[in-house]
Amino acid sequence: MQPTTQTCKNCGNTFTGKFCNNCGEKVYDDHDKKISHIFEEVFHFITHFDGSFFRTLKLVITKPGKLSAEYCAGIRKKYFKPVSLFLFLVVIYMLFPFFRGLNQSFNTYVSPKFQYAPVTVPLAKQKMITHHLTEKDLAEKYDHKSPSFAKFFILILIPLTSFALAILFYKPRRYLFDHFILATEIISFLILFIFLFVPFLVYLFIVINPSAAGSIHDGGPFSFILYIVMAIYVSVAFRNFYKQKKWVSGVKGAIFWLVYLFGIQYVYKILLFLLVMLFI
Repeated sequence: MQPTTQTCKNCGNTFTGKFCNNCGEKVYDDHDKKISHIFEEVFHFITHFDGSFFRTLKLVITKPGKLSAEYCAGIRKKYFKPVSLFLFLVVIYMLFPFFRGLNQSFNTYVSPKFQYAPVTVPLAKQKMITHHLTEKDLAEKYDHKSPSFAKFFILILIPLTSFALAILFYKPRRYLFDHFILATEIISFLILFIFLFVPFLVYLFIVINPSAAGSIHDGGPFSFILYIVMAIYVSVAFRNFYKQKKWVSGVKGAIFWLVYLFGIQYVYKILLFLLVMLFI
């Protein structure tokens, strides 16, 4: 029996089989229009999502850098795409208001206790004069707008991290794509651990014990522990991905995270403040 010749409704190509060999469009039949087929598609999505997503997430957490190494080597079928994982975590991060991430209140930016004040205070005063606002009014407007800006602004971390890795691990004929994939994995863990998991635990702890809120938000030793975890994570990721000696990966991991902290705490946050103020 000769295979039936089909004409693709998407591109007009003539072919045999269930999929167009030119554009990949599927040939749909009566079965595809049944309600039962919808449940089949949902079941397929859930089982595929469960398998590849959680396998990928486990690898990102337990073996830093290995997902990126295998993905860049062409082993991709069994994993959730690194960029898709990042975007999924960003969506989760955006959906819940108590996940503050890199967002800070207006009062923190203008407080003399922090190093932002020399840049932020003059700008805030100028904005109050121009728009005839009190400091309280400006603070309310800023704190209302900043959460959404901060969560979208996080998207620039991957390209910035990619370029930093390309400089730190410069090697002729190494593609920027490789650094981009590792940057995606590192930022995904950063979001998962520092922006989602830890804030969720803190939120639960504060709900159980409200009196502890002040001491937790002050940071101190708690923040130091988080920074140490991230420094160890990037060092191991560098070791697994770039295949360098442990001490080299450790030194570069420490340098990278110190520079990264400075970039996030000052450059990134000041740029975020300036961006939000432009839209007030």
